Amino acid sequence: MAAVTLTEDSEWNAAETFKLVSSFLPAYARPRFIRIQSCLEMTGTFKMKKVRLVEEGFDPDNISDPLYFLDPEQKTYVVLSPQICKSIVSRNVKL
Repeated sequence: MAAVTLTEDSEWNAAETFKLVSSFLPAYARPRFIRIQSCLEMTGTFKMKKVRLVEEGFDPDNISDPLYFLDPEQKTYVVLSPQICKSIVSRNVKL
C-alpha cells in the first residue's frame, strides 16, 4: 500500500497513476492499494507514523480516506469497495 497526499488544487487520476506506476516499477513492486490522505502523520524527527496505517489495513469499513485497488485487467486503480475487499480476503481476487 502507498499512502499519498495531494497538493491543494490537484485531483488524483487513477488511470494516469496506473500508467506511471507501470512504466517505472516492475509488477511485483507496484502498490496494490493507494490511500489518499489529507496529511501524513509525522513523528518529532520527521519520520512517517505507519503503525496506525498497518493496523487499519485495507478494510474500507475501517478507513475514512479514499482507498483504491490496482486492477491490472482494467489497467487502472479502482475504488476499493467492500465487495472487492471480501473477494481479496476470500482469495477470489489474486494479489
